[in-house]
Amino acid sequence: MEALFGWSWLIIAFPLLGFLINLTTTGRTRERAVGIVASGAAAASFMMSAMVFLALAARPPEARLVEVSLYHWAAVPPLAVEVGLRIDPLSATMALIVTLVGTLIHVYSIGYMAGDPHIRRFFMFLNLFLASMLLLVLADNFLVLFVGWELVGLCSYLLIGFWFETPYNAWAGRKAFIVNRLGDFGFTLGLLLLFWTFGTFRYEPIFQAAERGAVEAGVIAVITLLLFAGVTGKSAQIPLYVWLPDAMAGPTPVSALIHAATMVTAGVYLIARAHPLFAMAPLTQAVVIFVGAATALWAALIAIGQFDIKRVLAFSTISQLGYMVAAAGAGASGAAIFHLGTHAFFKALLFLGAGSVIHALEHAHRHHGRRDPLDPNDMRQMGGLARRMPVTAWTYGIGAAALAGLPPLAGFWSKDEILAALRETGGWATLAYGLLLATAFLTAFYMTRQVVMVFAGAPRSHAAAHAKESPAVMTVPLGLFAFFAITAGWINAPGLGVLSAWLEPEHPLVFHPEQALGATLVAFAGVGAAWAIYRPQAWPKGVEDPLQAALRAVFTALNRKLYVDEFYDALFVRPFEGLARAVARVVEPYGIDGAVHGLARLVQSAAEVARRWSSGYVRQYGLSVLIGAVLLVFYVLWILR
Repeated sequence: MEALFGWSWLIIAFPLLGFLINLTTTGRTRERAVGIVASGAAAASFMMSAMVFLALAARPPEARLVEVSLYHWAAVPPLAVEVGLRIDPLSATMALIVTLVGTLIHVYSIGYMAGDPHIRRFFMFLNLFLASMLLLVLADNFLVLFVGWELVGLCSYLLIGFWFETPYNAWAGRKAFIVNRLGDFGFTLGLLLLFWTFGTFRYEPIFQAAERGAVEAGVIAVITLLLFAGVTGKSAQIPLYVWLPDAMAGPTPVSALIHAATMVTAGVYLIARAHPLFAMAPLTQAVVIFVGAATALWAALIAIGQFDIKRVLAFSTISQLGYMVAAAGAGASGAAIFHLGTHAFFKALLFLGAGSVIHALEHAHRHHGRRDPLDPNDMRQMGGLARRMPVTAWTYGIGAAALAGLPPLAGFWSKDEILAALRETGGWATLAYGLLLATAFLTAFYMTRQVVMVFAGAPRSHAAAHAKESPAVMTVPLGLFAFFAITAGWINAPGLGVLSAWLEPEHPLVFHPEQALGATLVAFAGVGAAWAIYRPQAWPKGVEDPLQAALRAVFTALNRKLYVDEFYDALFVRPFEGLARAVARVVEPYGIDGAVHGLARLVQSAAEVARRWSSGYVRQYGLSVLIGAVLLVFYVLWILR
């Protein structure tokens, strides 16, 4: 088993190999073969991750850290960068989650993307996305982590804008890329200051120096705040969360992978990985806790007013990431990673379930030759799908209940652990606890609203009335994810606490029954409130949304995402575009082009003068020689005087 650690690089290599195989495939390869190659590569990575996980678990707790050196990347004193892998409980757990969820999403994609003319490009990018995330979580230093961090951002841009023929999709990809660059600018400054302070990018020397008190607390506070700027981008926290709702422009499997197992979880992982630094910066911890809790509540409010089935899930992801960020900021990294894992299962289930619904509506609309417009994402055009798509409906209901935190599903255990950790921390965490408790009510409310609008009542469109269940290649992954959404939380249930003992053996799990009961009552109150408003019997005919009819302007504000996009557009986008147009009108023609053309004219003028001496007349050349000789004589006499 010990020899497996030396081969742990295969966890990254397998999906990268799948990318290269599909990249070099020529001719008209069958689309199913492309999907099988990509899915097989992801599955091989999962199997290798599982074996490395078991090999690490076989070691005693004090020996569960293995560093694997791969090669020397750069040696420019004082900078020396070595590419290596760090195998410890945190990285092994993350690799297992990423590869398991990623493999099931790959398999689902075979059915979902069937018939797409660019399916080979899709699976290439999906494999590269997986490899990039695995590089990020397995890196043994901050610089290699940053390489994976940026590759994940590149892949998200390529996949969000995958259907770039539609202008909105291309715009959404650019928006995600640019907003993340803003956060990554802070992250880059943090890395530079990190190296300037510690003289290395490797985790262990940095953490040991910080724990010894070798660096001033103020410097560590600045470093961690800069690192957290990157987290607000990747993990979609206030103020840089605005890219994630528009990331729904990509194919649904991409949404599932981004939200469940890759890009957005990178920020949570970074805080957990750099916990020794964040623990030395109380100011940063307070900022992280408050931003996480505020983001959770803010996104949950906006989710209530959305009609797009995927956009509701997008804001729920932003909200749940707020839970994880707040927990990680409070030092409860184990609780944050626990919720990250359970969330990966039920959020992947929900997105793939939404994809199943969208796929069925689109197919029914085309099959019946309808020419009237259909938005397959609009929940107002759904309804009654539980009878038409029973597998999708049941599995989606399980995912929604898990997200709402209803016992005994996975989300109940992980969310309760976060709330308990914040209540015990005190200080800023007490305020965060209250915000997250309110978020729990809103989460249960908007997920019940969504389930009722999509699956209950009578069909509200021709497509919904004729939808059919998705094929087995799509429903089998739904069933597996539903199984994990039910069972995954029990690994950290009272009396077991397996994950806590694995990630944080020095912090035994403590269960608070009164806390769990209070959170459960809040969740059920949210379910009850939504059912009272949206149950089919209480839904007035001709009304698109009962809550919209009641709240009016407030609901409109929620539907418009509280006008944050408009605010950013007025404050940043339009002034920048105006500046760009001014540069294009003035600096470009008179500055850049003017300098280039001016130099060209200078050379042209010099050439005109020189050309007069190239007449072809011998007497003119003789005169030139004479003048040159005279000047040379005068120069020599001047030197010798």
